[in-house]
Amino acid sequence: MKPRKASRVVLLNERDEVLLIRAQDLLTPTHQWWMTCGGGSELGESAAQTAARELAEETGLECEPGELIGPLATRDEVFEFTEKTLHQQETYFAFRTTEDIELEDAVWTDIEKRSLLEFRWWSREELMTTTETIYPKNLLNLMDLVTAGAVPDVPLVID
Repeated sequence: MKPRKASRVVLLNERDEVLLIRAQDLLTPTHQWWMTCGGGSELGESAAQTAARELAEETGLECEPGELIGPLATRDEVFEFTEKTLHQQETYFAFRTTEDIELEDAVWTDIEKRSLLEFRWWSREELMTTTETIYPKNLLNLMDLVTAGAVPDVPLVID
Protein backbone atom coordinates (compact mmCIF):
# COMPACT_ATOMS: atom_id res chain seq x y z
CA MET A 1 0.00 0.00 0.00
CA LYS A 2 1.43 3.35 -1.06
CA PRO A 3 1.60 5.80 1.86
CA ARG A 4 -0.26 9.08 1.69
CA LYS A 5 1.89 12.09 2.62
CA ALA A 6 0.20 14.52 5.00
CA SER A 7 1.04 17.48 7.21
CA ARG A 8 -0.58 18.50 10.47
CA VAL A 9 -0.47 21.71 12.52
CA VAL A 10 -0.42 22.05 16.30
CA LEU A 11 -2.25 25.40 16.41
CA LEU A 12 -1.79 27.22 19.72
CA ASN A 13 -3.51 30.40 20.90
CA GLU A 14 -2.20 33.00 23.36
CA ARG A 15 -3.40 30.84 26.30
CA ASP A 16 -1.37 27.86 24.98
CA GLU A 17 -4.59 26.02 24.14
CA VAL A 18 -4.54 23.78 21.06
CA LEU A 19 -7.24 23.75 18.39
CA LEU A 20 -8.53 20.24 17.71
CA ILE A 21 -11.08 18.90 15.26
CA ARG A 22 -13.62 16.25 16.23
CA ALA A 23 -14.04 13.80 13.37
CA GLN A 24 -16.04 10.67 12.73
CA ASP A 25 -15.83 7.65 10.46
CA LEU A 26 -18.55 8.06 7.84
CA LEU A 27 -19.62 4.42 7.98
CA THR A 28 -19.37 4.11 11.76
CA PRO A 29 -20.42 7.53 13.12
CA THR A 30 -19.95 6.39 16.72
CA HIS A 31 -16.21 6.00 15.99
CA GLN A 32 -15.01 9.53 16.77
CA TRP A 33 -11.71 11.16 17.67
CA TRP A 34 -10.04 14.56 18.02
CA MET A 35 -7.08 15.56 15.86
CA THR A 36 -4.96 18.54 14.87
CA CYS A 37 -5.59 20.55 11.69
CA GLY A 38 -4.06 19.15 8.54
CA GLY A 39 -4.42 16.87 5.59
CA GLY A 40 -2.92 15.28 2.53
CA SER A 41 -0.22 16.74 0.32
CA GLU A 42 -0.93 17.82 -3.22
CA LEU A 43 1.45 16.95 -6.04
CA GLY A 44 4.72 18.87 -5.73
CA GLU A 45 4.01 20.38 -2.30
CA SER A 46 6.57 20.34 0.47
CA ALA A 47 5.42 19.26 3.93
CA ALA A 48 5.44 22.91 5.09
CA GLN A 49 3.44 24.04 2.04
CA THR A 50 0.85 21.37 2.76
CA ALA A 51 0.63 22.44 6.41
CA ALA A 52 0.16 26.12 5.49
CA ARG A 53 -2.49 25.31 2.86
CA GLU A 54 -4.42 22.97 5.15
CA LEU A 55 -4.31 25.51 8.00
CA ALA A 56 -5.82 28.14 5.70
CA GLU A 57 -8.45 25.77 4.30
CA GLU A 58 -9.60 24.50 7.68
CA THR A 59 -9.33 27.62 9.85
CA GLY A 60 -8.99 30.64 7.55
CA LEU A 61 -5.58 31.45 9.09
CA GLU A 62 -3.04 32.24 6.41
CA CYS A 63 0.69 31.93 6.88
CA GLU A 64 3.75 31.37 4.76
CA PRO A 65 5.35 27.93 5.06
CA GLY A 66 8.44 29.57 6.59
CA GLU A 67 6.34 31.01 9.42
CA LEU A 68 5.48 27.54 10.71
CA ILE A 69 7.41 26.18 13.68
CA GLY A 70 9.20 22.95 12.92
CA PRO A 71 8.96 20.33 11.66
CA LEU A 72 8.45 19.05 15.20
CA ALA A 73 7.74 15.39 14.53
CA THR A 74 6.82 12.68 12.07
CA ARG A 75 4.26 9.91 12.46
CA ASP A 76 3.78 6.82 10.32
CA GLU A 77 0.32 5.37 10.86
CA VAL A 78 -1.84 2.64 9.36
CA PHE A 79 -5.54 3.04 10.19
CA GLU A 80 -9.06 2.24 9.03
CA PHE A 81 -11.35 4.94 7.63
CA THR A 82 -14.65 4.19 5.89
CA GLU A 83 -13.74 0.50 5.64
CA LYS A 84 -10.45 1.26 3.88
CA THR A 85 -7.00 0.62 5.29
CA LEU A 86 -4.88 3.74 4.87
CA HIS A 87 -1.16 4.29 5.40
CA GLN A 88 -0.33 7.90 6.20
CA GLN A 89 3.06 9.52 6.77
CA GLU A 90 2.52 12.76 8.69
CA THR A 91 4.83 15.68 9.38
CA TYR A 92 3.88 17.89 12.34
CA PHE A 93 4.42 21.65 12.50
CA ALA A 94 3.16 24.27 14.94
CA PHE A 95 1.76 27.77 14.54
CA ARG A 96 0.79 30.39 17.10
CA THR A 97 -2.15 32.72 16.67
CA THR A 98 -3.86 35.54 18.52
CA GLU A 99 -6.66 35.67 15.94
CA ASP A 100 -10.19 34.40 16.39
CA ILE A 101 -10.92 31.38 14.24
CA GLU A 102 -13.96 31.54 11.99
CA LEU A 103 -14.41 28.19 10.33
CA GLU A 104 -15.16 28.31 6.64
CA ASP A 105 -16.13 25.03 5.04
CA ALA A 106 -16.54 26.43 1.51
CA VAL A 107 -13.27 24.84 0.36
CA TRP A 108 -13.75 21.58 2.24
CA THR A 109 -14.22 18.36 0.31
CA ASP A 110 -17.50 16.47 0.58
CA ILE A 111 -15.83 13.92 2.87
CA GLU A 112 -14.53 16.71 5.14
CA LYS A 113 -17.97 18.30 5.33
CA ARG A 114 -19.47 14.98 6.43
CA SER A 115 -16.68 13.76 8.72
CA LEU A 116 -15.45 16.93 10.51
CA LEU A 117 -17.94 17.65 13.28
CA GLU A 118 -16.58 20.53 15.34
CA PHE A 119 -13.50 22.53 16.28
CA ARG A 120 -12.58 23.36 19.86
CA TRP A 121 -9.71 24.87 21.85
CA TRP A 122 -8.31 22.47 24.46
CA SER A 123 -6.19 23.40 27.48
CA ARG A 124 -3.30 21.27 28.63
CA GLU A 125 -5.28 20.31 31.74
CA GLU A 126 -8.28 19.19 29.67
CA LEU A 127 -6.04 17.04 27.48
CA MET A 128 -4.50 15.42 30.55
CA THR A 129 -7.88 14.41 32.00
CA THR A 130 -10.06 13.67 28.98
CA THR A 131 -11.33 10.21 28.13
CA GLU A 132 -11.76 11.23 24.48
CA THR A 133 -9.48 9.77 21.80
CA ILE A 134 -6.85 12.34 20.79
CA TYR A 135 -4.35 12.10 17.93
CA PRO A 136 -1.44 12.22 17.98
CA LYS A 137 -1.01 10.45 21.28
CA ASN A 138 2.09 12.60 21.95
CA LEU A 139 0.25 15.90 21.51
CA LEU A 140 1.10 17.17 25.01
CA ASN A 141 4.81 16.61 24.32
CA LEU A 142 4.58 18.60 21.08
CA MET A 143 2.75 21.42 22.87
CA ASP A 144 5.45 21.46 25.56
CA LEU A 145 8.20 21.75 22.92
CA VAL A 146 6.50 24.76 21.35
CA THR A 147 5.71 26.56 24.61
CA ALA A 148 9.30 26.01 25.80
CA GLY A 149 10.74 27.17 22.46
CA ALA A 150 12.57 23.83 22.24
CA VAL A 151 12.07 22.82 18.61
CA PRO A 152 14.15 19.70 17.92
CA ASP A 153 16.96 19.82 15.35
CA VAL A 154 15.67 16.54 13.94
CA PRO A 155 11.91 15.85 14.01
CA LEU A 156 10.82 13.43 16.73
CA VAL A 157 9.24 10.14 15.70
CA ILE A 158 5.89 9.86 17.50
CA ASP A 159 2.88 7.53 17.83
